[in-house]
Amino acid sequence: MIFAADLDRTLLFSQRRLEGDAAVIPVEYRFGEPFGFMTPGGFSALRTLQKQAVCFVNTLRGLEQANRVVFVSDGSCRYLSLQNGLYLYRDGKEDSVWAAHVKRTVHALPLHLTDGAGIVLKQLPGIQCLSKQYEYLAVFFVEDESFDDRACSSLAAELSASGWALYRQRKKLYLYPQALDKGAVLERVRELEGCGTAVGFGDSWFDVPMLRACDAAWSLKGCELEGTDWGFPIQYSSLPAQAGTEEVLTRILTGLGEGYYAEKS
Repeated sequence: MIFAADLDRTLLFSQRRLEGDAAVIPVEYRFGEPFGFMTPGGFSALRTLQKQAVCFVNTLRGLEQANRVVFVSDGSCRYLSLQNGLYLYRDGKEDSVWAAHVKRTVHALPLHLTDGAGIVLKQLPGIQCLSKQYEYLAVFFVEDESFDDRACSSLAAELSASGWALYRQRKKLYLYPQALDKGAVLERVRELEGCGTAVGFGDSWFDVPMLRACDAAWSLKGCELEGTDWGFPIQYSSLPAQAGTEEVLTRILTGLGEGYYAEKS
């Protein structure tokens, strides 16, 4: 079985994202200080799951940020996908086949990322600045008071015709190739693993393509996915945040032990 999971607000939580009184331990360090947390039970369940399934972390983070997490940097995850599916690592080495596919896909688009970023800066009200422009992804900071959601939706439709997706998540706006997402990179992992059964765990709109591509999908009570019909079943925890993560990981482990996630050919 492939266990495909997002990182932030799914497996681990920053101090300000913790909820309730469930005890936590640090699982991520930034500048030598604890930064990301899980419950002890959740961390134990994840460690067990890493031994019983193929662990695939599928995150928006970059490589340096992902390696701040102890269960990523120690090599316990066989697969690591970065920047919403744009990069894929297998056993610590970048998958050259996926890298070539991403490069071909992006270079075939009629609009270059730099030009697309320029259009966003010029046409969309409420952009504070271009935060970062990576090889295939641009990230902007937005001003809540002046950001125009309708204008953003209109521009997103315009950019979609050129193969680019534009999506706002809280204080950030992302511009990325729409054909390359967390679901597409999961399909590559399934190919490498012989099309094994996949169980997904995520909390945000960016995780929807990955969850849709899985045989079973899990999410958390109170996250942005809850309350919307995504066109496929998602199971939600009964508790929010870090306690919910422990609940989901434990339930996935139980299902694995009972043979619920039998391998599919």
